[in-house]
Amino acid sequence: MDSTQLLDILGNENRRRILQLLSHKPCYVSEIADRLSVGPKAILDHLDMLERAGLIECSNERRRKYFHIAGNVQLEVAVSPHLYGVETNSIMISVEEQRRLRQEYSSMALLNLNDELRRLHSLRRELMLAQRSAQARIAELMNLCAEMIDQTISDHIEAEILLALVTGTRTSEMLSEELNVPISEIDKGLHQLREKGMIMERQKKWYIR
Repeated sequence: MDSTQLLDILGNENRRRILQLLSHKPCYVSEIADRLSVGPKAILDHLDMLERAGLIECSNERRRKYFHIAGNVQLEVAVSPHLYGVETNSIMISVEEQRRLRQEYSSMALLNLNDELRRLHSLRRELMLAQRSAQARIAELMNLCAEMIDQTISDHIEAEILLALVTGTRTSEMLSEELNVPISEIDKGLHQLREKGMIMERQKKWYIR
């Protein structure tokens, strides 16, 4: 799913509340409307958008349409003075892995499963802390790169191009879209930076030299 589309969908409070409710159990329309104190027509509109986005699915049970979460999706947003990134990941698990996990855990008592869940949640928190630490270091390094570029490059378009290339290779089209700068100005800036010996091109992609 497109990250921008997902951000737009989650920007609505009622859609977030619907997803939170469905994360606990499948629900039918009138049940969702009652729990959230929102009219059924509005709920149907939200459900339709969530279903078209692939976030939820519906099934017919006892003459009612039940809605449930379709799968595992993780959205990450990073915003700092010199970095903006949005990434969407679908967390998939193979049929073989599902079978293996069920065989491993099905014989365990509920108390043991609770202990295992606590262990996994603790592991996830540790990974999140490591991720935040890495993100903080990335942000600080980007600040340092921006300061170094500002000291050597006076043209603001060239400076923006160079800072973008610090994070990875780009085509001129990618730079134009990312920086919201006309392709003609991007090409001019790339030419000037290449003349200064700061970047190079290989297979239509530009690199820091």
